[in-house]
Amino acid sequence: MKSLFLRLLVSLWLAMALLVGLFAVIHGWAFSAEPNALRRRLSTRSVELRAESALACARDGLAGCERSLAPLDPRDQRVAVYRSGALVSGEPVEGAAGIEERARRSGDGIAVEVGERELVAVVLRRDPSLAAVATGPVRSPWVFFLMPETLPQRLLAIIGVTGLVAVLLARYLSRPIRILRGATQRMASGDLSVRVSRQLAGADGETLALGRDMDRMAERIAELLETQRRLLRDVSHELRSPLARLNIALELVRRRSPPDVEPAFDRIERETERLNGMIGELLTLSRLESGRGMERTERVDLTALVEQLVEDAAFEAEQQGCSVELGARDACSLDGNGELLRRAIENVVRNAVRFTEPGTAVRVDLECAGGLAEVRVRDRGPGVPEGALVDIFKPFYRVDDHRARGAGGTGIGLAITQRAVLLHGGEVEASNADGGGLVVALRLPAVVEG
Repeated sequence: MKSLFLRLLVSLWLAMALLVGLFAVIHGWAFSAEPNALRRRLSTRSVELRAESALACARDGLAGCERSLAPLDPRDQRVAVYRSGALVSGEPVEGAAGIEERARRSGDGIAVEVGERELVAVVLRRDPSLAAVATGPVRSPWVFFLMPETLPQRLLAIIGVTGLVAVLLARYLSRPIRILRGATQRMASGDLSVRVSRQLAGADGETLALGRDMDRMAERIAELLETQRRLLRDVSHELRSPLARLNIALELVRRRSPPDVEPAFDRIERETERLNGMIGELLTLSRLESGRGMERTERVDLTALVEQLVEDAAFEAEQQGCSVELGARDACSLDGNGELLRRAIENVVRNAVRFTEPGTAVRVDLECAGGLAEVRVRDRGPGVPEGALVDIFKPFYRVDDHRARGAGGTGIGLAITQRAVLLHGGEVEASNADGGGLVVALRLPAVVEG
């Protein structure tokens, strides 16, 4: 039982049930079979009234007067009226003479004898020469709790009331935990705007303080991330101008230099182009992380877009001794930013071409059904360790640093893919394929035609 709500519910319910049982034990101990004088007077009053009723009925000459002296059920007492040991009314009671004598000698006119059966004698106050003698089964001190006639109803009442109280208490005590858990899940998914202190209004002081601390933590993390993005964006912008001037200076120096240094200039040019491309990807990533890019949307023909990307990637794949082929191809379109979608799919395809084995083919499939478009890209490369399938979408993450650098990647492409797909309301998933290779699936909400 891992649920806090169920633990609280069962604990409170058992506690209340045990409390009811304890009350029953206290009742049984306090109301023993030998009562005190006041309780004896109260409990024997009905015997006295039944006897007086039967005598009054007989004086009026009515029939059936002794019916009030007969027991109502097997647990009730049978009453008889005696005068100095002689039966006046009712059926004879064994031991009546002795119990009557004890009642007359007692201070309150009552005598009780408990054996196999309970024997009670009460001197009538209206006519002290008469005494009512009652006999019946011994009354259990538990009779209040265990009367068969009302036991089911009382048990249901106990279960219902304690259960209702337990449910309300459990919900009240577990509600702050549910709120905090939901907030942490939203924060883990990237929503740092979540605040919980208002939702915890009315909670205990410790929980409310925890909620305030969590709000401050979310605000601080949001500030740090925004500072990081701003720094990344500003640095990327500032690097663009020096790189442009460096390219101009490179061309000027190239023209005045002897041919034997040309390879060095080519190497410098390639590195500056690579650095310029990385800066461009950093700016794109910063823009996507800030939620921009979806200000303008259009109807995008996803089928035509995938076909064009496969055609372009096939030319690049030929240079590496592999190929790119288009498998399943459904007619599909969606509303979004065409350039972002192109970048997202192109990054995955080019990444697959980069790592697939020579002589193999990268397969691209496009399926559209039920309002969902899925683009699957499979390579024939070494795959990715299971523990890194989620991490490959983080900026600058490398499964194998040496291999990734040798392949020419920047470590930003898949991060751009994930954020672009998330902005379109979709999701990205990577998995290792049977037989080797990596499968990256991009799922996007499609437009249902017709």
